[in-house]
Amino acid sequence: MTRALFLGSVLLSLQACNPAPEGAYRAFTHDPLLFSRTVKALNDIVLENNFAPMVASRNYAYATIAAYECIAAGNSSYASLSGQIRHMPVMPAPKGGDIDFPLAACLALVKVGNAVTFPEGSMMGQHEALLRMADSAGMPRRMLQETRAFSDSIAAAVLRWSRSDSYAATRGASRFTVNDSPGRWTPTPPMYATGLEPHWKEIRPMVMDSASQFMPPRPPAFDMGNFNAQFFCNNSTSQGRCNISYDDYHVCWIVEKKFLKANHNSSRLFGLRTRSGF
Repeated sequence: MTRALFLGSVLLSLQACNPAPEGAYRAFTHDPLLFSRTVKALNDIVLENNFAPMVASRNYAYATIAAYECIAAGNSSYASLSGQIRHMPVMPAPKGGDIDFPLAACLALVKVGNAVTFPEGSMMGQHEALLRMADSAGMPRRMLQETRAFSDSIAAAVLRWSRSDSYAATRGASRFTVNDSPGRWTPTPPMYATGLEPHWKEIRPMVMDSASQFMPPRPPAFDMGNFNAQFFCNNSTSQGRCNISYDDYHVCWIVEKKFLKANHNSSRLFGLRTRSGF
């Protein structure tokens, strides 16, 4: 034990005598792959908890906006989204000139991503890992502290803004009601999954003035009694007249299956999850 402690102290002394070159930490914090891996950490949480696509888009939107605002604060080539998204408030300005903005972007993304997903604290391990790795890479202690404080201020501002988008209010709203009205959608086999987010139109949009700004054409009237009705002309897949493209097929598959492919075998139903969604 004494020998091990002695060898450990010698190694620490050698490390202290040979500190990392000044600015060497940038090879870690400014690596684009670091941001990619940070986004992937959020992506893993979204997939593991099977967030619906529209909810996942909200998670990604707020988290990546927080990251972008950190980068924009340190690079005059980028303009803040405050004012471009009309209801987005002005973001906090950096306090102190010793901030590593790329690292702040990763920290803010993780902090917001942790808050908009569940279970609680699921991403904080990633947050602590980023801080430890930046410290190990030689980032000065004061810079690390100021970077963390700035990223926390951006994350807090984005989260305050996110709470006013009506998302929380829709969590207690009524679910999609199944009834026998002609033409009304009902859950289909083999999953019999419920209708997703029937109140999503009430969520505050980012750019549109409301969900009704760009209304798609209304579908043809449901009419099972007239084989010449427009409804049958548009739904003649059983007669081989469906000309959907390969790309459209996969887009529909991703949206419909939410990265979870249902498989039905006799009386058993099971799901296979894919990481890429394909």
